Amino acid sequence: MLAVGKSGFNWQYSLDVNPSTTPGVSVTPGSGSEGAYVQLASGANLTQDVYGILLWFNAGNTTTGIRDILADIGVDQAGGTSYDQTHGISNIFVPQASNAVDGGRWFWFPFFIKAGSSVGVRGMASSASTFRCMAVFYGQPTHPENCPVGIYSETIGVSGNGGYPFTCANSGGVGDWTSIGTTTRALWYWQLAFGHNVGTTTAQMYFVSLGFGDGTVANTITIIRNMPQFNPGTAEKSGNPLFTGIWEVPAGSTLYVRGSASGTA
Repeated sequence: MLAVGKSGFNWQYSLDVNPSTTPGVSVTPGSGSEGAYVQLASGANLTQDVYGILLWFNAGNTTTGIRDILADIGVDQAGGTSYDQTHGISNIFVPQASNAVDGGRWFWFPFFIKAGSSVGVRGMASSASTFRCMAVFYGQPTHPENCPVGIYSETIGVSGNGGYPFTCANSGGVGDWTSIGTTTRALWYWQLAFGHNVGTTTAQMYFVSLGFGDGTVANTITIIRNMPQFNPGTAEKSGNPLFTGIWEVPAGSTLYVRGSASGTA
């Protein structure tokens, strides 16, 4: 999972143990504001320190409409239901997440959560209809010294309920680097999410890259290259595979994205 030496995990807790077309929990987001938390794991479930979280978001699309969703992962270190973002992950962008059988949206976070904590998920969206979230928690690394984890997260590029606008190039061309914001802390592990900003889509592929620097070809370092997004058809749904980037980026760095569509973006 991480290209930093050898380490496995001897313990895991999964919210789902059997395959399902409706995995995880149903979350009702607030419309333009944060909704209520839904529990992903109790303190009794997390009997070991957590070193990584696998998240799967699905069933969040709206036909013939744009549906941006921001999801929060909240943690209560006392094992109750007073979830907070100080020890969690804020504003994970999961727009138009397709249903499970079309893939949905996947994320991996090497994030530390102490044993006995409870974890919940909540959302904010452009409409209050539900989406789903499934989680797997990993612990007991075989070689903790080779298993770096984060203790804080930072989301860059959020605007309203969704992301910062940029334009992909058509028919396999490569768009220009577009600034989405500046880091406030030193960061080393990266996840990228993007969606379409139209109410009618067609079946095609997108590639988007993430970099930092000054936006010029010569001085922009690529952190994530050609992350795919799947648009399986005309139901305005999309998904992404698990796709990560590892690069030490200083505080105060400007982040950029650029993209390419297989057809007309």
